[in-house]
Amino acid sequence: MLVKYINDNAISNKYFNATSCSNLEFEQSKMYKGRTYLLLGNFEKTYSSKRRFEIGIRAIFKTLFSVGFGLFFETVREDWKSFWNGRKNKVIYSSSPFLATKILVKQGNATTQYKLGVMYLEGKGTIQSDQKAAKYFQLAADQGYASAQYILGTLYAHGEGVPQSYQKSFEYFQLAANQNHADAQNNLGLLYANGWGIAQSDQEAVKYYQLAAKQGNASAQCRLGDLYVHGRGVPQSYQKSFEYFQLAAKQGNASAQCKLGAMYAEGVGVPQSDQEAVEYFQLAVDQNHAGAQYCLGVFYAHGRGVTQSHQKALEYCQLAADQGDATAQYSLGLMYAKGLGVPKSDQEAVKYYQLAANQNHTIAQRNLGLMYKNGQGVAQSDQEAVKYFQLAANQGDLIAQQNLKVMNENGQNVT
Repeated sequence: MLVKYINDNAISNKYFNATSCSNLEFEQSKMYKGRTYLLLGNFEKTYSSKRRFEIGIRAIFKTLFSVGFGLFFETVREDWKSFWNGRKNKVIYSSSPFLATKILVKQGNATTQYKLGVMYLEGKGTIQSDQKAAKYFQLAADQGYASAQYILGTLYAHGEGVPQSYQKSFEYFQLAANQNHADAQNNLGLLYANGWGIAQSDQEAVKYYQLAAKQGNASAQCRLGDLYVHGRGVPQSYQKSFEYFQLAAKQGNASAQCKLGAMYAEGVGVPQSDQEAVEYFQLAVDQNHAGAQYCLGVFYAHGRGVTQSHQKALEYCQLAADQGDATAQYSLGLMYAKGLGVPKSDQEAVKYYQLAANQNHTIAQRNLGLMYKNGQGVAQSDQEAVKYFQLAANQGDLIAQQNLKVMNENGQNVT
């Protein structure tokens, strides 16, 4: 079933999107001779009596010169102020964003600590370093900066710059979510849905997905649609899932576009339409979505909504397989085994069955077992055949279970 692509279980390592700032613009800046100078800060400088006298003399000469030649020195007013008050307000600018940020960080400003973390994370103006990025995100997070808490949670989820820990990830996502950070709410939902770092709870997953979805978070909308498909934490409803997938798809979410294509392909929750299915698969394919590439390949293989083309089917399956899609890898193996759109090759079939089997694809494991049993594209081995039949049988594959039974009856090394 194409609806198998109603699965999306991964915390994205795309830290920044349209709503979570990676913009390194400073609050104040000015242009000088074609270069942008960033405001570092200002401080007050106090002058001695001798220095005040010198400034006063300079101010007199500037004033006379200005009057005599009809010119105006911008610094005259500042000089007179410094003379009378004995102090001056100094403003410092820098043309280096990295230097500017690093200086301001020492003042304990959470925003600049966050920005410096971004610079290290993305390698902007400095050498990329996950460890240093985590250090500055931690400083900002400790001051309650929501975006820093969110990114720190993501770093812990992936073990980038910090030891991998879903528990720590949960803690930081919770802190950011409490400040209404939509991406953090979305990821909290995912942790609850999968029981990563916290007790599994579909109800809590729904709660946080809904909070993020209400803020227009496309990923949360898509995942909420998933839960409605399977009736997890909510009453099962294809209509509601379609609505949420559509909301996310309109924002360009490739997973949602692929899932809409799957619903149209099978007529689940909507009238069946191969043309609509192809349209949504193509939108996702344009964003390099592996599942959509495979589905479009299937449609080309069978001529559904498109002109049948085994060549196109092969191209799209290959794109998906190269991204590690297990079903596409299995399908390529089958195409090489049967010579569908490609020259028949048992060696290539074994290669792709093996890739899919390594990802626990049941039929690929069973077919790989058959290749070993018959010595096709690989050295004959009853032991390897039994190994792969057993893997498939353990997942409930009836044919693999029957193959094991026959081999056992024939005394072919079944333990």
